Amino acid sequence: MPNELWLAGAGSGKTHKIITDAIEVIKGGGRVLVVTYTMNNQAELRARFVELYGTCSEYFVVKGLFSFYLEDMVRPYQSEVFPDRITTISFTENNPHLIPGTTIYIKGRAEKSVGGAINPLHYLTPCKTKAYSGLLAKLATLISKRSKGAPAKRLNEIYQRVFFDEVQDLVGWDYDVLESINKVMINSICCVGDFRQTIYTTTFGHKAPQTPQQKIDYFVDKMKFKKNSMPRNRRCIQEICDLSDKIHAELYDKTISGVEKIPEEIAHHCGAFIVKQSQLTDYLATFQPQVLRWSSTTGSRYLPSNLICYTFGSCKGLGFDRVLVILSDKHLKFIGGDAKVFEKDKTDESRNKLYVAITRARYSLAFLVEDKLVKDLPYPVWNGA
Repeated sequence: MPNELWLAGAGSGKTHKIITDAIEVIKGGGRVLVVTYTMNNQAELRARFVELYGTCSEYFVVKGLFSFYLEDMVRPYQSEVFPDRITTISFTENNPHLIPGTTIYIKGRAEKSVGGAINPLHYLTPCKTKAYSGLLAKLATLISKRSKGAPAKRLNEIYQRVFFDEVQDLVGWDYDVLESINKVMINSICCVGDFRQTIYTTTFGHKAPQTPQQKIDYFVDKMKFKKNSMPRNRRCIQEICDLSDKIHAELYDKTISGVEKIPEEIAHHCGAFIVKQSQLTDYLATFQPQVLRWSSTTGSRYLPSNLICYTFGSCKGLGFDRVLVILSDKHLKFIGGDAKVFEKDKTDESRNKLYVAITRARYSLAFLVEDKLVKDLPYPVWNGA
């Protein structure tokens, strides 16, 4: 069986799939590694495993992406490049070789010296014991080449199955690491993600693949992964699924709702709605929806100061019975029917964050709109009844 890429839409149960597949491997006597990016997802994976398996197991290992790079790809064979032990990670959101606030490179940080030797200051902090997080994948790739694939061979001896979760957030050198492992573990890797929910990236830089299609092509065409789809959404009703599909029209399989029954206390207000800004207080009091907004300051002029809100980024992975979304101007145009509003964007951030926000809602999804802009929007306006 070839290595697998699973395109898991919002609410499709990708965590459930990873855990149930892992349990099957463990029951067969194998050991499983799950690598994911965010700490929240690491915690969820561990909790769900205990919930389904009944207890913890030393055969189920969860690691953050950077910890995986350091502990499994870099440190065991770092002597191929650096003599001193790399003890920890220096987390960097931006390029550590640029003078802060500029595009000017700091002298002495090139990858190689004039004589061709690897420069430790390119990958490590000046103390030479901490690795820059944004360059760990590049360092792992270098070590893999110099050791003739030793890190991947070691992984293959330890684990019978390796899962990479949230692969939509991987970019550039991350894919070189995957390729080095793929060459050795030819039928042991399962990658899971939803490229419509790409709102983080693992590092800085512009090395390909960067776009969702480039990433999928890298998996399928270059690494020969078998592409599978998980289009069933177990969270959202069909009307909300249909709306979410319009954001990335014709790029993915149609989403099918797995919601079979709507609770009686919810059924009287289901689907997508427009809420006038003048009726915000009444709507909040009537339905207690979870409010989602672009940033922590969006809507602060009229939202209650004590209201708990999530941003479009921080709500990722969560689900709520009722959601109220505060729209940006661009998102309002999309809701109004402008399907081309995202086409000139340099990145997919705005499009993807709207997808994340919409797919948090199980039963009712409301959009808050200024009273004067409500006319002609293609969704029913809540009348306060």
